Amino acid sequence: MMLLQFFSRGAWFVTLGTYLGAGLDQSAQFIGFSYSLFGIGAIISPFFVGMVADRFFPTEKVLGLLNIVAGLIMVVLAKTTEPSAFVWILLAYCLIYTPTEALSNSVVFHHLPRKYFPYVRMFGTIGWVLAGWSVNLVLGRYVPNVESTATPLYLSAAISVVLGFYNLTLPKTEPKRTDGPVKFTDIISLDALKLLKNPNFAVFMGACLLIGIPIQMYFSFFNMFLNDIGVENVATKMTFGQISEAAFMVFIPWMIARVGMKWMMALGLIFWAIRYFMFSYITVDAGTLIIFAILIHGACYDFFNVTGSIYVDVRAGERYRAAAQGLFMLVFLGLGKFFGSNVAGWISGRYEGGPDGTRFDWAAIFQITGVITFVITFLFIFLFRDKTKYDLDSV
Repeated sequence: MMLLQFFSRGAWFVTLGTYLGAGLDQSAQFIGFSYSLFGIGAIISPFFVGMVADRFFPTEKVLGLLNIVAGLIMVVLAKTTEPSAFVWILLAYCLIYTPTEALSNSVVFHHLPRKYFPYVRMFGTIGWVLAGWSVNLVLGRYVPNVESTATPLYLSAAISVVLGFYNLTLPKTEPKRTDGPVKFTDIISLDALKLLKNPNFAVFMGACLLIGIPIQMYFSFFNMFLNDIGVENVATKMTFGQISEAAFMVFIPWMIARVGMKWMMALGLIFWAIRYFMFSYITVDAGTLIIFAILIHGACYDFFNVTGSIYVDVRAGERYRAAAQGLFMLVFLGLGKFFGSNVAGWISGRYEGGPDGTRFDWAAIFQITGVITFVITFLFIFLFRDKTKYDLDSV
């Protein structure tokens, strides 16, 4: 499930910026706004998760239907080149797709102990890697400049449909039964907002919102940056980041028990800041620096994102599990992506025309992003006070 889930997104998400910029000749602001549509989907989808998946229908059936429909919409998107129509169709796709990631997490937490989540989630990382390899090493053999074409979108569509039918074979995850009538606050999962009364949880959610700026700068523009300076097989090279995700994922339960979730998440933020200062020194000839800067993606992503998912589940408990995961997705994948993508597009748009004939002044863009990330890291370390070292075998 996880492998196909993240293959379907990895096939198009990394290369979309290059496709829009080089293939459709759109501006930085358009690219940033297009990526922010994923955030709009994630803002709305928690309500869908609370209303449908946990209350009325088996989760695996909801997953199957959503992924099949998402695949069909992606086919239409791949055929669309008119900018306004492209935006509306991409928004429709995001509204359908984004609930599936939270629902997949919910399925895992429902059927397995928390300590297994990082290992299951690792297969999502493997799926993302296989998607990047498929774009360059398979499709790239038949389609010139494949990353600037709609071909990766067709690949995503095919995998989404396959995933949808596979979802129907998952273990049954029956809807929750409640005593008495279902209240409106239960349907839209508002009860999960009670978790924000905890100051540490509120600080964590604030960090999830702000970290969207550096995260979306990476996903929206890094592929375009490497293509712009003349690096070859960029999608394949970027999968080294997901390979490192898989490697770091294995150590998450062990590290949480020893350093605590606060310093796990703080380390993830620190690596994000270091990484952007590295990006500002990358040139087409800096092969070793390119690979190293990509490889530490695992520490950035796993230490904050995956640890964050576990932290949310621990703080929420069984009663608010699905609603809390929906709230996490609302802030991190929703508001964070929408806010971060548009800020990333605005920053990039202010530095059009690089000194070496590139489309943007990438060094300036990445230095500014590094400073922003450093400030976010400092605030998180200072304000987040939960130093508990959770043993995932017992929580």
